[in-house]
Amino acid sequence: MQQRAMRCFSLLLYAGAAVGAIWLTVRFFLPWAAPFLVALALAAAMEPAVRSLARRGWRRGTAAGLLTLAILALALWGLTALAAKGIGAVTDFARQAPALMAAAGERLEALERRTAELVANAPEGVSGYLETALDSMSAALRALPSRFSQWTLDAVGRAAQASPDVLLFSVTAGIGTYFISAAFPKVTAFLAAQLPQEFRRRLEGLGQDLKGSFGGFFRAQLILMAMTFFQLLLGFWLLKVRGAAGLAALTALIDALPVFGTGTVLIPWALYCLLLGEYSRAIGLLICWAVVNLVRSCAQAKLLGDQIGLDPLASLIAIYVGWRVWGVWGMLLFPLLFVTLQQLNDKGVIKLWKSV
Repeated sequence: MQQRAMRCFSLLLYAGAAVGAIWLTVRFFLPWAAPFLVALALAAAMEPAVRSLARRGWRRGTAAGLLTLAILALALWGLTALAAKGIGAVTDFARQAPALMAAAGERLEALERRTAELVANAPEGVSGYLETALDSMSAALRALPSRFSQWTLDAVGRAAQASPDVLLFSVTAGIGTYFISAAFPKVTAFLAAQLPQEFRRRLEGLGQDLKGSFGGFFRAQLILMAMTFFQLLLGFWLLKVRGAAGLAALTALIDALPVFGTGTVLIPWALYCLLLGEYSRAIGLLICWAVVNLVRSCAQAKLLGDQIGLDPLASLIAIYVGWRVWGVWGMLLFPLLFVTLQQLNDKGVIKLWKSV
């Protein structure tokens, strides 16, 4: 009995130490090491191309510098194109805003008059409650423009405050990518030398397995993005939306980003159409949002299971637990954590469960 109690105590102690280590890592280590981890990941992704150029007579430093500049140029081009699209959309909206606000105000007044008529014709015992609810709703709707303006100003302020950190992070990651890639064999040999020999023996082949799993994860995300794009393209085409392909691509890209989703675009758009009286388009956008989310929810666990080698039930558990623990970020990261633990368990590095 005492031996069992000691075993339980040891297990709880190890679990507490693991939770504490994870918390310290997320709280302190990751923010400090993030640009260098990004640089290491980019250098690892560039390594096959750098090795290929080196075999053709290029100096490793030159090849690493050229590929780093190419990646940075591609990232800068993508951000510039996205910013240009966003600025163009905001400019068009600002140009049309007065007319749109006037039309929305007329719609709201008509809706308020119609609702007031319905409340006046309601049974006597219910009309008082309905009038109170109508007054509250009217006050909330009138406060929407000022709240939206305040939210926009706060968002701009937060972006301005974060811009130096983002710039410093990007520059550090870019320079770090070049330095790590230029000396990649030495860097990886140094990191491996810090591990015990027995631990390194167990890790043999793990990197290749994890590379395949992580590559499968990104393939699954690309498949989900393609599915979202074609569903939205069909929906926008049926709704006769101008620039359907571009809007579908942008919405699919936003859907793939953590925290965001198709609802970030489609729900405000549907509400905007409701205010303008375009009821069929508003309903169509809401149907698109519901269908895309339903298909994604049904396909995500299966795709992740097929692509990263994780059982579909385990993928579903990872997605749900990730959502409960860390929201959308958890839905993305927990399947990768699960498959990493599975690879470590299969290689005998750690023992979390018994295989059958």
